[in-house]
Amino acid sequence: MLDLIDNRHRTADFLGTRASFIQDRIRVLALVFAGILLVWIGVDYFSIPDRATVAWLAALRVLFAALYLGLAFLGDKPHDLPRARLKLFVLVTLPCLFYIASRFVLEDGAPPSALMVYAFFPFVTVAQLGVFSLPLLEGLALAAPAFMTLFVVEAVFGDLVSLTFLGNVTLLVLLTCLALWASMSELQMLLRLYRQATRDPLTGLFNRGALMERTRVELDHTKRNGHKLCVLLFDLDKFKRINDAHGHLTGDEVLKTFAQVLEQALRKSDLVGRYGGEEFLALLPRTDTVDAERLAEQIRTACADAEVTNPDGDKVRFTTSVGVARLKPGETVEALLRRVDESLYQAKEAGRDCVILAA
Repeated sequence: MLDLIDNRHRTADFLGTRASFIQDRIRVLALVFAGILLVWIGVDYFSIPDRATVAWLAALRVLFAALYLGLAFLGDKPHDLPRARLKLFVLVTLPCLFYIASRFVLEDGAPPSALMVYAFFPFVTVAQLGVFSLPLLEGLALAAPAFMTLFVVEAVFGDLVSLTFLGNVTLLVLLTCLALWASMSELQMLLRLYRQATRDPLTGLFNRGALMERTRVELDHTKRNGHKLCVLLFDLDKFKRINDAHGHLTGDEVLKTFAQVLEQALRKSDLVGRYGGEEFLALLPRTDTVDAERLAEQIRTACADAEVTNPDGDKVRFTTSVGVARLKPGETVEALLRRVDESLYQAKEAGRDCVILAA
């Protein structure tokens, strides 16, 4: 339930995925609105007798269409949630500003029927929120400009104590509730699908596909910014013997316990996932080899101290071997993973339950 209220309880990876999702939809809506604004110039020409008013409206429409086109094509940055939020705020603010500006232009030179058409802009503003998978608090904040616009326009051009204004406010509240309900429902579905697609069902860590995708993104980011990056590759020692001696349910508990050890030791900025079977991969951004080896040793020790209980009540202990590698300049993901895999193999050959740094 907390996931539907705000963003504080979600992983950075999901927030990045949601940011890309939001920006893709902003582009589509911005292009649609830009097209409608330009096409409606013809409608104004035939429905508004005053040519000066039509000319001012046409200029206003061209200006806002250009702003929408800029919103659609400029400033995209995948996985950047603050940027996505800024663009979404601009998307919901533009129709409000256009409505206020158009009311000043239409006040003396347009028939009531034209004014009625433009009065729909605050309602369009909140209606579009239904397609953005927004949590409750974020949706309420983005709906605020529409309410402010309605109050400003009625205060300047209408009557704040009229039944018409009360009816418009009531309709806007109902439409906001429906839009936010649709948005939160879509967010809930997106969260469920995201977890199914990216998480290992047993340990709750990233599965291999999601881990590799995020690894490539992180490596690109590291190379662009010149940061350090290290990877740790873990393998639970003699895991097959645990399964054979205590059963697969105990083996599953060992995997889950080791996943908890990893999550407790790693930072929020680190990425960790199940690489395959009893192997786990951790990605450590902005980390040098000294800190990476220290962390690997800390995890190895915590693993040796951990234990699970089998169905007979016996305590089961387990250990892990660890390979460590630092990203070299110009190195590919495949080359980096090959080197850390070789260091893990050396750790196994050295007697297991140890940490080896790749050459």
